[in-house]
Amino acid sequence: LQQWLIWYNYHKIHLGMGMGKKTPAQVVYEAILSQFSCVRLMLQPNRMCDRTGKPIISVFSEDCPYPVWHKDEWIKHANPPGADVDISKPIFPQMWEVFRRSPIPHNIGTGNENCEYTDDWWNSKNCYLSHRGYECEDVRYCFRTMRTRDSQFCVFCFDSEQCVDAINCNKCNRAIHCLNCTQCSDSAFLYDCRNCTQCFLSSNLRNKSYCFRNEQLSREEYQVRMRAWDFRSRKTYDRAKGEFDRMLQNSAWHRALSIDQCEQSTGNYLLECKDCENCFFLSKGAEDCINILSGSNRNRDCLDSSSLFAETELTYYASLPQDHCYDIKWCHNTIQCRFMAYSQHCFQCEHCFGCCGLVGKKYCIFNKPYAPDEYEVLKRKIVEHMKTTQEYGHFFPGTFAANPYEESLAGFYWPLMPEEAKILGFRSRGLRDERSRDATDARMIPDRSDDVKEEISLQIFWDEVAGRPFQVSAADIEFARNLYVPLPSSHYMRRIQENFRRIPFDGTLRNTSCENCAKEIMTSWPKYFDGRILCDECYLIKLY
Repeated sequence: LQQWLIWYNYHKIHLGMGMGKKTPAQVVYEAILSQFSCVRLMLQPNRMCDRTGKPIISVFSEDCPYPVWHKDEWIKHANPPGADVDISKPIFPQMWEVFRRSPIPHNIGTGNENCEYTDDWWNSKNCYLSHRGYECEDVRYCFRTMRTRDSQFCVFCFDSEQCVDAINCNKCNRAIHCLNCTQCSDSAFLYDCRNCTQCFLSSNLRNKSYCFRNEQLSREEYQVRMRAWDFRSRKTYDRAKGEFDRMLQNSAWHRALSIDQCEQSTGNYLLECKDCENCFFLSKGAEDCINILSGSNRNRDCLDSSSLFAETELTYYASLPQDHCYDIKWCHNTIQCRFMAYSQHCFQCEHCFGCCGLVGKKYCIFNKPYAPDEYEVLKRKIVEHMKTTQEYGHFFPGTFAANPYEESLAGFYWPLMPEEAKILGFRSRGLRDERSRDATDARMIPDRSDDVKEEISLQIFWDEVAGRPFQVSAADIEFARNLYVPLPSSHYMRRIQENFRRIPFDGTLRNTSCENCAKEIMTSWPKYFDGRILCDECYLIKLY
């Protein structure tokens, strides 16, 4: 950590880190925005592998500025063209000319079986249209789930089974539209509940059964009340969602920050972290990290980075450094790499600068190999030149992003108007998909899942809000009937985004006061929740 603090102060004082008159928080925000613009989020089923010409399912659309190869082909044959560096000219434009000719893999992830329609997906089986998952089975339309089975539309869901619309939930079973819940089962529309079963539309419960709107009932009374709430009907399901929103704002108590089993750590949504500062969504053994957005599985000594995974250490300004990466600076999507700078889409590489699309290479600059001593000399010259052009210390410009801004993780967290994205150098999606003549209005999907005919899986529906087509598959029908919920009625990513936005997060914390003791506290909850927010001490007293 001392080494990285020295680096941090060096860049802040000598290079400016692009700060100017900006606060450190603004610098971090802009860094994360640029990094997340490279992380793609929308699967594209209609494109070809640029090497073989065969159909592939990828997050990269046909207009991607990079050549896109099937991952297996890329690992076997990756040998992108190299180039010399002209240190009399700005480096980023030269780097872009190299990158745009370098093939990149069509997706991220290994150890999967029957998971072609996924990305950033690992060691899983029979999963579909899902992103950022690990050791999952039979999940569909999910985002950042781990060890989850037979579930749909879940976001930040872990060690759970047969759930739908579970958001930031852990060890739940047959949970329907639950938020911030742990070890809850056979329940629906719960918020911040622990170890509960057979409960409905309740908040802040602990070790309860048969609670209806936070009222304790007998088993028989609970079953009678629940007969009025048949979730197989979409109208009923949507009515319960409206009641849930009113409960969140008017009667539920909110813990100011979600920080558990941590030592000397600040930020929000932290679990088992030590000495981490201004970090969000970080868990499982993170240590000595500063300004991190999203990471898990023992990340250490990382600064100003995002989407870290699996024992990655010593990263700076990096996006998607995964699986034992070490000493990674200003990079995107590096896997099992070490001593890398200004590189992206590289696998098992070491000592590379300004490279893209390499597999198993060492001592390369602009994809061109050098002897180790030649590499070090040239790299120093490039770094000194980039300092004079004020490029060094900045992440890749927006033009390097492989997908339109709207289809990236940055667009997921912080939507921008096309004009705003263009100013920052990002491409926009442009025109919406054209509605096919054969596409049926999504409003024609039957209200009840038990009334649907199997032939519906042959139809193509149109989501007018998302401007995209989608289908209701036979697996969706079976899932809805098993869990007694309505059929999907929108494009999968729109529903995932709606669920994610229930987690209060915009990259910042704000000051407020505890409703019980009036102590000044920091929180991610929006201002309209003031009056229902508690500090940790008061939260524990009130709920336990």
